[in-house]
Amino acid sequence: MIGSINGKIIRIDGVTVLIEASGVGYEVDMPVLCMNDFTAGKTVFVYTHHVVREDAQVLYGFNTFEQRALFRELIKINGVGPKMALAVLSTFTVEDFVQTVLAEQSTALEQIPGVGKKTAQRMMVDLKDSIKKFADNTQQVLTPATATTTNAEAFNDAIAALSALGYREADAIKTVKLVLKEHSDFNTQDLIKAALALISKR
Repeated sequence: MIGSINGKIIRIDGVTVLIEASGVGYEVDMPVLCMNDFTAGKTVFVYTHHVVREDAQVLYGFNTFEQRALFRELIKINGVGPKMALAVLSTFTVEDFVQTVLAEQSTALEQIPGVGKKTAQRMMVDLKDSIKKFADNTQQVLTPATATTTNAEAFNDAIAALSALGYREADAIKTVKLVLKEHSDFNTQDLIKAALALISKR
């Protein structure tokens, strides 16, 4: 599966960004808020959610792990598909969405395109427990703007490794961020070792 792409923007067509990486062009659908500073020719690093269907393969892209993790929670909800999940992340930042759900402001969710009263209420109910894991992960987001390509890739790989070991993605993100705050120059293996050591102390 394709978990991330690091490449040059070739074209932007609505919410679809064509990114060329290693000679291959990838069409990636992204939330509008993720593309505020996107321009043709710019090199970007995006985290992706890869969907394989019988009739197509679709890539959804995000600037941060938190955005992708929230997208994955949203598409688990009955009646909320990828397009609506993109609309959510095009309307709210992760932090604002989390606060809106925790405050049970369902009417605020109705401003999202395609979201009516029933869908907004369903989101509130279905996300009541899972949304809490994002509450501590909406600050100090690691993006290419705050990290070099090298440690962004190490961050990505460390999260993938911890997830493969059975740790929840949100917990992995939080732990690796804590390590990077003290050791921003760590490579992937160092990050994994330090994260595991930190987890074992809890």
